Order: sequence, then structure tokens, then C-alpha cells
Amino acid sequence: MYQWWVFIHIVGVLGFLLAHGVSVAVLFALRRERDPDRIRALLGLSGQSATAFYVSFLVLLGGGLAAATWGHWWSAGWPWLALGVLFGLMLLMYFLAKPFYERVRRLMAIQSGGGTAVGEAEIAAATGGPVPAIIAVSGAAGLVFIVYLMVLKPF
Repeated sequence: MYQWWVFIHIVGVLGFLLAHGVSVAVLFALRRERDPDRIRALLGLSGQSATAFYVSFLVLLGGGLAAATWGHWWSAGWPWLALGVLFGLMLLMYFLAKPFYERVRRLMAIQSGGGTAVGEAEIAAATGGPVPAIIAVSGAAGLVFIVYLMVLKPF
């Protein structure tokens, strides 16, 4: 049964990465895009992937917890560290990515409502800066570290 739970966990990870890849691609596309209609389309695309993201996250989490239980891994340190890194990344994304996307969405709502306070400079300021790179690098580094823990089980 352990192998089936690992399989379900990996399927959840694949779904998570596919759905999350859309948001990451949008994150970097927004840095270059200045056309408000295209920005709104990109934001819509990112939003459409949210359901698949959350469902696959629950599958990966449930499969991982069940695999750790069936595999009797809870006495080891690596599953606890992997969960800590996962939830730490979630907090980081909540405090970095969520405000980033909300700010861009808010500007696009003002702009589409005919507001003249939002121009190319405001869009560039909202989509530029180091936040997208910090989000992507920290997410990728955290994922690689979790894979290291799961595959090599160092402790």
C-alpha cells in the first residue's frame, strides 16, 4: 500500500507543478507586458489554474501524509522538515505572491473602469522589481530541497 500512496503523492506533485507553472509563466510575462488587455488575459489565465492547483495540492499533501504513515517515516526527521519547508513556502507565497497579483489586478480594475491614474508607469512599477524573481527562485529552491529530502532521506 505504501507504494500506492507514494504514487498518489507524485501524481499530486505533477498536477501541482503543471497548475503552478501557469502562474509562474504569468508572473514573468507580466514583467514584460504593458498592454492592459493582455495583462487582464494573463491574470485570467492564472486565475483559471487555481482550482487545479488547490486540488492537486490536497492530493500531494494527502498522498504524502499517507505515504509517511504507511512507510513508518514519522520517527525520521526528513518528513517533518519537508512539511516545514512546504508550509514555510506557502507562507512566503502568501506574503509575496498574493499581494503582487492583487496589486496588478487592482490596477487593471481601475484602468478598465476608465481611471486615468493608471498608466504604463504604474503598470511597470507594479509588475517590475525583484518580487517575481524572489518568488520563483525561493519556490524552485524549496521544491528541490523537498525532493532531496524525499529521495535521499538524509535523517
